[in-house]
Amino acid sequence: MSPFAGLWIPGAMPVQLLVLLAATFLLLLVTQALLKRIGTSITPFWQVVGLWLFAFALFKWVIAPPIPFSLLVIYMGLVTVVLFAWISATEQTWGPFKRYVLDTLIGASPRHRLVRAVVVTGLPLLAGALTYNYIAPVSISEPVELRNTHPAPPRTITVHGQVIDLQTAKNPFRVTR
Repeated sequence: MSPFAGLWIPGAMPVQLLVLLAATFLLLLVTQALLKRIGTSITPFWQVVGLWLFAFALFKWVIAPPIPFSLLVIYMGLVTVVLFAWISATEQTWGPFKRYVLDTLIGASPRHRLVRAVVVTGLPLLAGALTYNYIAPVSISEPVELRNTHPAPPRTITVHGQVIDLQTAKNPFRVTR
């Protein structure tokens, strides 16, 4: 259940979602302006990571009712494509983004080597844990009921207006020797 499920007004969710996105955008603009005033900024790499995590949190925990996992994967794939298109649109944003990734790959500093070590060991461990959770049996206890018994057949049936007692009736098509 979404922790924000009680906040949505029935019928007004699209408008509320737009207000939430606008408020988040304004918060990001104010944060960027304050950081620029003190002489620093958020690098394009971390902007993309933050926006991707925000989109994931929005789809996973804010939207009510919850969307299925397959739809979440499709939406996050689209968000990833859009973010890469946005970040690579200008050389001003693509250069620092690409430089951060390449510095991590070649291990330009001890910090980049640490990030590379965490990624190289963490991603396979995460993939292994997710795979194990996906294929591991939920429980190995036996089912509650091992056998489903059907109701007994009726004692009599009516065929073409004639009542036949199934307990004593003889089958005219059965040949006995």
